[in-house]
Amino acid sequence: MSKKLTCVAIDDEFIALKIITSLIEQTGFLELLGSYQNALEGTNAIIELEPDIVFLDIQMPEASGLDIIKSLSKKPEIILITSQEKYAVEAFNFDVTDYLVKPIESYPRFVKAVTKAKENIALKEQKTAGNDAVFMKVDFLLTKVMYETILYVEGYGDYIKVHTEKKTHVVYHKLSSIEKKLPKELFLRVHRSYLVQINKIDNIDQNSLLIGDAIVPVSAKYKPELLSRIELL
Repeated sequence: MSKKLTCVAIDDEFIALKIITSLIEQTGFLELLGSYQNALEGTNAIIELEPDIVFLDIQMPEASGLDIIKSLSKKPEIILITSQEKYAVEAFNFDVTDYLVKPIESYPRFVKAVTKAKENIALKEQKTAGNDAVFMKVDFLLTKVMYETILYVEGYGDYIKVHTEKKTHVVYHKLSSIEKKLPKELFLRVHRSYLVQINKIDNIDQNSLLIGDAIVPVSAKYKPELLSRIELL
């Protein structure tokens, strides 16, 4: 992976933020997209800029780092910044990459954290490059479904309906589980019960989108990221 990994840093403490941005700028394979002292501005930047890595303070006035993580439908590699290690332990329940304890004085420790993020990203890219389909258990058979044929996925509790160009598969699987298996560059959550393939979208309305003849609801929570992703196409 030769390209630089893009970063966003969010910390309400000016000095801590300056240290993080300085460390990012010292590291050859990292590129800083923006730094933010305001948690809400930082959250919007994550959605709009889609960085590879986010350096995120846990304790901030507007919103905690954990609240920000919970709000993201598409999660980058997250390296937490904390003044107390006990907060970092809780954060690992959210599948973060690593954490750094303030004051951040060790460049080798910083490099260790970002190297871990770099390896995770490379692994994800390798998996995506090597796969163009997913196997689903349909009527007791493992059925191969090509990503390019999937229009959208609809969740019904413990079941999902996978709507493809030719037919619909009913699969015993949670929507959150299939979301993790589908490549994030192709698929996007637009509602708590719907995933769509981005390049299959025909029209977007105020509260819905059109894929072929199907009307898919779009919730306010997911619409900003949807619009951000569409603008990149």
